[in-house]
Amino acid sequence: MGILKKLLCVFFIIFLFCILLYPIRGFSQGVANSRIIEAEGAGVVINNDLALARDNAINDSLKKAVEQAVGTVISSETIAENLEVISGKIYTKSQNYIQNYRILEEKVGENRCIVKIRATVSLESIQNDLQALGFLAARKGMPRIMVLIAEQNVGQSHPCYYWDSVDHSICENVIQSDFLKDGFTFVDHSILSGEIKGIAMKGSDLSNSVAVRLGSKVDAELVIVGKAFAKYAGNVADTAMKLLQANVTARAIRTDTGMIIASASDHAEAVHIDEVTGGAEVIKKASVKLAESLKSEIISKWHADVSSAAMVALTVREITSCSDFMKLKKTLKNEVRGIKNVYIRMMKSGVARLDIEFAGDVPSLADRLAVKEFSGFSLDITNVGQNSLEMSIVK
Repeated sequence: MGILKKLLCVFFIIFLFCILLYPIRGFSQGVANSRIIEAEGAGVVINNDLALARDNAINDSLKKAVEQAVGTVISSETIAENLEVISGKIYTKSQNYIQNYRILEEKVGENRCIVKIRATVSLESIQNDLQALGFLAARKGMPRIMVLIAEQNVGQSHPCYYWDSVDHSICENVIQSDFLKDGFTFVDHSILSGEIKGIAMKGSDLSNSVAVRLGSKVDAELVIVGKAFAKYAGNVADTAMKLLQANVTARAIRTDTGMIIASASDHAEAVHIDEVTGGAEVIKKASVKLAESLKSEIISKWHADVSSAAMVALTVREITSCSDFMKLKKTLKNEVRGIKNVYIRMMKSGVARLDIEFAGDVPSLADRLAVKEFSGFSLDITNVGQNSLEMSIVK
């Protein structure tokens, strides 16, 4: 009878733990698949109908919140090219993507009602609808990534480092699986294992500068560096069930600038009879939440960077006549979408160096120039870098 009571007690504690942990898990996933956005909208006061103007202002602010969220999923260039479709299919149904909102400020003036709101917008719903419309192909412009995560499970005396084994860590596998669904590509760090081991020392963090150097060697545009750690936190109420806890942290570093463009950390708990198996499960659980947060921040920042004008160093070779070069310069400035300005830095012995102010990424510019028709010649793209482009004029 005493054994039965003890078993019933164990099952009750497990059941209670599941109830306690379930809403936490649900809430975390909701946050990972959504974004909190502040936006301001306006409504015109007609025939002194302030209530209608207020409703219109709220609807306008919700639409602008959804517009901001869409901008974190696809590039501004894709939005501009398909504005009519996106407006008709997404923006006109803004309420479908708003999970909740609250009004921060209201004011009336000059026959207008202005409302500022803070809304929770469902990124998952927006992504699903954009994918159905065929716009997530724009994610092909996402960066190539190398992931370097040090991981320590329960019972291990020190972390398993990325240079110790060709096997990926649990956290690294979760990040790659989650990111691959959204068009990211990855570079396997195992091809650098010897060099990584020679650079980094066990027990020390990988510095941003070293991460950049390693990423550059394999043409990775981003390097994600982080740690995952699981620990045993004691038995549950004098039972054999064990409480496991995990903390994971990561940061994403651009290899061309060395800047950190995203960072995230997360925590999770789980109950399991075996502490090692439970430790693996809790690392995975925390990594799922971290991956979503990190991915959302990377997408938002990357699209903001590539959609704003940046300088591309352009080298043109095999220039045999001044007229060809002038045609090229004129076409670049007036006929290639995304180019804002062209600056000549040097021209000597058939070679010209120019700085191109371009709203987009270098591969997009290379694609446009490769298919562009010129009078009397064409362009042969010979090298595409992160911020540079090399080509030759072909008669």
